[in-house]
Amino acid sequence: MSVEPPRDLLSPPQSSKEDWLVQLARLQALLTACPSDLLSRCELATFLETMDMYEEALVHWKAVIDLDANSLIAREGLVRCHQKTGRHLQPAC
Repeated sequence: MSVEPPRDLLSPPQSSKEDWLVQLARLQALLTACPSDLLSRCELATFLETMDMYEEALVHWKAVIDLDANSLIAREGLVRCHQKTGRHLQPAC
């Protein structure tokens, strides 16, 4: 079973590489100021997925789950990244 995000969440940005870097820097600055900002962390993880940076996205999806174990968005992101990287999910105890 494949979990796919809504098209509008993971559609490739229609902007230049500089715009991507600005967006990445903005999200990282927000998380530096407030590491528990779940919306920014989800946005960053999704953004990293659009750039095929699945290992980095995994870190952020895991952080969201650590802060909110019931986050369906984060769980779906975690599954997507594990599928893309070929890593297997460990069953929750």
